[in-house]
Amino acid sequence: MRIDEVLRVILALLPVLLFLAGLRVLDSYKLVPLRIVGGALAAGAVAAAICYGINTVVFQHIQRPDLYPRFGAPVVEELAKSAFWIFLIATARVAFMVDSAICGFAVGAGFALVENISYLQVLDERSPGLWLLRGFGTAVMHGGAAAIGAFVSVYLSESRQWRGVRQFAPGLAAAITLHSLFNQGMLSPVGSTVAVVAGLPVIFVVVFYISERSLRRWMTGKLDQDIDILAMIARGEFRKTPQGAYLMSLNDAFPPEVRGDMLTLLHLTIELSARAKGDLMLREAGLEVPPDPDLESRFKELRYLERSIGPTGMLAVRPLLAQTPRDLWEMHHLAR
Repeated sequence: MRIDEVLRVILALLPVLLFLAGLRVLDSYKLVPLRIVGGALAAGAVAAAICYGINTVVFQHIQRPDLYPRFGAPVVEELAKSAFWIFLIATARVAFMVDSAICGFAVGAGFALVENISYLQVLDERSPGLWLLRGFGTAVMHGGAAAIGAFVSVYLSESRQWRGVRQFAPGLAAAITLHSLFNQGMLSPVGSTVAVVAGLPVIFVVVFYISERSLRRWMTGKLDQDIDILAMIARGEFRKTPQGAYLMSLNDAFPPEVRGDMLTLLHLTIELSARAKGDLMLREAGLEVPPDPDLESRFKELRYLERSIGPTGMLAVRPLLAQTPRDLWEMHHLAR
């Protein structure tokens, strides 16, 4: 392989990977496992392959092929890229703004890598300038648009408690709009690349700041609440709390042994929640979190209690349990 060909490959593929690596380095909590980042890259690659097939068919049948890259392709491509980051957020595998942004960018990076590899094979252009623009411009745009879509979705979940389609539609619309604006060609290729390279780091700095401030506020406030409830259960004063009053209201609906399992389930859930927040604080301080040999047995007990309480009992006790996306993420985090 000649030097100019090596340079083309480097310029086409390396910038977006370096940007992704930089995001992980800046994340002080390192809550996104490498396997999820790898899964996001793979999902983006699959999305690129699907979009290649769709776009090929569309170009063969439309009357105005010049309009499709500006208005049609952004919709198709962002919808395909969004499938994985929506899955991660909806299943509480990521629950914080910066984590969602990293996963979204990884999906876009996987998409851009496959796209640029395909262009390397079909374009004879050997000018490093073209691949500089594609590597730093188009590729980073793909990652940035998906990252912003994911970040907006988690922000709406945190700040407005939005769920379902309403939670994800604004972020997806933002990703499509940004992608479409990039493809409009309102700026020169060099201008668009400079705007992406200069603008995205600023956006991510803001995202990191908002996310870490929100995470720290949630950790300290929720941890104090968890400790207070555990202490009241230990002192036998739980019935004086609103949660205890609610549990007492179930006296006529469930036998004593089921209500006892409900209280045990609540205690165990809060204990695991407090443990997850303790892990986060250790990570923030730069300390390694030691493995807990008893953790697996606690999750087995949790599953046993859920079966013992039964579907109807779980519906009744659900209001007492931690069920926000962040609370559900804690369980995923500890289970890993």
